[in-house]
Amino acid sequence: MSNKTALVTGGALRIGNRICKTLHADGYNIICHYNSSESAAENLQSELNKLRKDSCKIIKFDLNDYEKLEDFALKSQQLFNSLDLLVNNASSFFKTNLTNHEKTDWDDLINSNLRGPLLLAKYNLEILSKSKGSIINISDAMISRGMKNYVIYSIAKAGLENLTKTLARELAPNVRVNGVAPGAILLPSDGSSQEAELINEIPLGRIGSEKDISDAVLGLTKFTYMTGQILKIDGGRSLN
Repeated sequence: MSNKTALVTGGALRIGNRICKTLHADGYNIICHYNSSESAAENLQSELNKLRKDSCKIIKFDLNDYEKLEDFALKSQQLFNSLDLLVNNASSFFKTNLTNHEKTDWDDLINSNLRGPLLLAKYNLEILSKSKGSIINISDAMISRGMKNYVIYSIAKAGLENLTKTLARELAPNVRVNGVAPGAILLPSDGSSQEAELINEIPLGRIGSEKDISDAVLGLTKFTYMTGQILKIDGGRSLN
């Protein structure tokens, strides 16, 4: 029996990289999308293909170029001539507030976090319906309580969670649509987060790991009686 195929956007680095490796270990062929992280994508491809020949392919695309998203989707499908899982992981993340933002900030944050996932669902619908596949959107556990100084990012991720629920209704029963909302997983490299203070907000008493998120994604591929749900993987922080 042939392997299933997963397209992971933003799959070259960090959480996306771990998602690719976890799905690959479960037998998936991997299509790793990247934009600027070519070297990391090539390293991932080499690593996974050493484990299983021709099981990982990479594809470059800028999600801001939304007018060419249909072409990107078609090219992705042709890499393995199949698609069983779409993981919308790619995400721009930076500060904007009500009075300090530009149109380009809006375009970047909305395109990567909301418009891209919407159009990729549209352009992959036929092939995912044939495979009885699923879509998993990566959100943010802090969205539900609002994020000061991240107004456009917050709008985009809130929209993504609503999109997840809406598509779950619209695409059922052929395609399941769920989401994973990470909490504190990686601390900012600039040292702007105070780790001890942050951990005090987390009932489970630790920062999360990339494995926590990739395990949740893998679980959603197997929970075949679940759709329209957002799994918060945040150690309970959102309870505060």
